[in-house]
Amino acid sequence: MPSLPVFNSDSASMAAGSDLVRSYLRDIGRVPLLSHEQEITLGRQVQELMAIEEIELELTMRAGGSKPSEAELAAAAGLTPAVLK
Repeated sequence: MPSLPVFNSDSASMAAGSDLVRSYLRDIGRVPLLSHEQEITLGRQVQELMAIEEIELELTMRAGGSKPSEAELAAAAGLTPAVLK
């Protein structure tokens, strides 16, 4: 029968863990959250990048493993090379 892990419950280790959690919560409280619009915009950008990565993978597979140029990738994605960057 496997034995259960033994946790050290002395007050010093508990206080150290509590201080780390308190410090973490204080630190994340200083970072502003995204607004609704920012979250939507960021989500769309991620989806667009994932679609471009899929197109790049498909073009690479069709070319026998060689990656497409930026111009080829842009054309396949319906973008200009400047927008692709």
